[in-house]
Amino acid sequence: MVMHSRSIEMKLKQLEQQLAEIRETLNSGRARDSLQLSSTGERRPKVSFSYERADGPGASGGVIEAGDFGNGYEALRICTSGPTRLGLESDTDALLQAGGILHLNAPSIRIESRRVNLDGELAARLCSTEPFTWQSGQRPVRLVHQRHGIPVLTELKGKFKDNSCGIRMYVDPEDGYWYLTGDSSEGAGLLARVICIGRV
Repeated sequence: MVMHSRSIEMKLKQLEQQLAEIRETLNSGRARDSLQLSSTGERRPKVSFSYERADGPGASGGVIEAGDFGNGYEALRICTSGPTRLGLESDTDALLQAGGILHLNAPSIRIESRRVNLDGELAARLCSTEPFTWQSGQRPVRLVHQRHGIPVLTELKGKFKDNSCGIRMYVDPEDGYWYLTGDSSEGAGLLARVICIGRV
């Protein structure tokens, strides 16, 4: 019975502390219809989120804080804790807007959409493969998948019999890969080199 009453007392103290924090936050609002968090000294104003788990102790979901993070980096920052996912969900439009540059920094960015509309210039660092080589008499050389890049001819030399003699690059509709081939008839002696650029 003693343990039970101590547990109740601890919970009451926690509730009192939370109410005091809420009261302080509400009293700190300077503008009408606004909620402001502020702090002094080196402490940054922040809101922490925690939740209970059915299978164990409570966990921290993350923190929203604002301030100077060093090297002139002043920001409103949202940090998740551990493997917690940051989810932005909306039944209507969601807007991310920046006055300068919007930075997305991640090892991998995945976009799932029926349609992506780009209004403006798209600039990206292109990667390229090692050269692929084909010569007359050789079977078609498989390059890269059409979703990952496109081939660019870098070298073509040899004996051309007539105007119809040459090379061909095409996408096989069955596997979606680019292929490099050319004239392998008698007397043809062609050599072609290709690199592929894109997400390769």
